Amino acid sequence: MSGDAKVREVAEHLGLHPETVRTMARSGDFPGAYKTGRGNQSNHIRIPWADVEAYRAKQPRVNR
Repeated sequence: MSGDAKVREVAEHLGLHPETVRTMARSGDFPGAYKTGRGNQSNHIRIPWADVEAYRAKQPRVNR
């Protein structure tokens, strides 16, 4: 995947709640995350897919 994703898309991709993804974006887990819109008027966060894949690559593998 390339480009930037909405919080909902990232949440579905990682199997997390959207609010968890928002918290992760604010805390720096996705360094390229940014808000869309002007000033403080926007709550829409976009996250580069490259950041999502980098985060996922750091997670330990689960043996099933």
